[in-house]
Amino acid sequence: MSPCLLVCSNLSYDEGFGRGQRPRHFNALSLELWWKGGFDRICRIHFLSLLFRCVMADIEEPIEENRLVDTITDPALSWVAPEPQGIASSLERGDGNIFSIFEERAEGGPVHWEAYLPVEGKRVCSPFSDSGFTMYEFAFKELGFRMPFSDLAIGIFDRLNLAPSQLHPNSLAFIRAFEILCEHLEVEPTVPLFFRIFKIQRQTFRGRQGWVSLKHQQGKIFRMFVDSVRGFKERYYVIKPMSPEARQSLYKVVAVLGEEGKPVPREVPRFPLSWTDKHFALPTDAYIVRDENLSPTERAGFERIRSYVAGFEPVRYMTKAGVPAKDEFGNPRVEPRFVNTKSLLECTSRDARKDLLGIF
Repeated sequence: MSPCLLVCSNLSYDEGFGRGQRPRHFNALSLELWWKGGFDRICRIHFLSLLFRCVMADIEEPIEENRLVDTITDPALSWVAPEPQGIASSLERGDGNIFSIFEERAEGGPVHWEAYLPVEGKRVCSPFSDSGFTMYEFAFKELGFRMPFSDLAIGIFDRLNLAPSQLHPNSLAFIRAFEILCEHLEVEPTVPLFFRIFKIQRQTFRGRQGWVSLKHQQGKIFRMFVDSVRGFKERYYVIKPMSPEARQSLYKVVAVLGEEGKPVPREVPRFPLSWTDKHFALPTDAYIVRDENLSPTERAGFERIRSYVAGFEPVRYMTKAGVPAKDEFGNPRVEPRFVNTKSLLECTSRDARKDLLGIF
């Protein structure tokens, strides 16, 4: 079966799930209790009704209910958790709702990128020929990603040794929001500065790896794009370069020793184009950047970002009567504010982004 071209116009795993079995549903109930004692405390009690035991390390992403269609059995992907191997793309050829804007180009201009649907038996974690790599529709439609990737995005994928689809979409949103905020504050968006703000967290199931996410190291700067990114895991396609310029954005030429011991040029990817386990060879702390690892310019940029967010007026709660709400001790109820990632990425122009960031 040939690939179908598109015409431009967290916890739910089951290792035993395979071909011919009925889909198994995984449910979670989150009950939030407000306990008023000597001080206010929010207790979140999660009741998980699962058919298996799953190990998760410090994951912010909420639980989703997904359906494993057919877990593939590719020996090269034995390190991948069942869920990425079990969810086939739900996109179908001829579906007019598929978002197919992958690059900004003038009408009648050359096509540098093309997308096609994976054939049966291929998953988001599968390798593809002709320099193709999987991307979630969500990244283009909701987050505003366009090809080619920015230097920062390429640097982050390379530093993490991850394919773009190995990062959870909420984390891809942080990349875009960080770039926009840096532009607004006239701060150079570098990879070390990005990882001074963020650290990584992993989803692990019985030693097998799922999506990688980002969370703040210490002080929070950005709100998550959404509390729950639902449905993204089933809507993915393969992006493929169609011009020398597009291919050049994915590859670089390095010198390697040839058979005669002389350096010869070789083309290598700028970042992994398919899912790889090389990222997991290092502990999560290995990707953290400390203050002492920043250049003086980056350190100044970090302080500028932190001071900007610290200057936001806090959110003040009001009662239905329009008077300030108070806590147990009679103090006004307030919460800190952060950069609204979703609102920022919904802006369609530089002026709109400037206006939004200027009101904080």
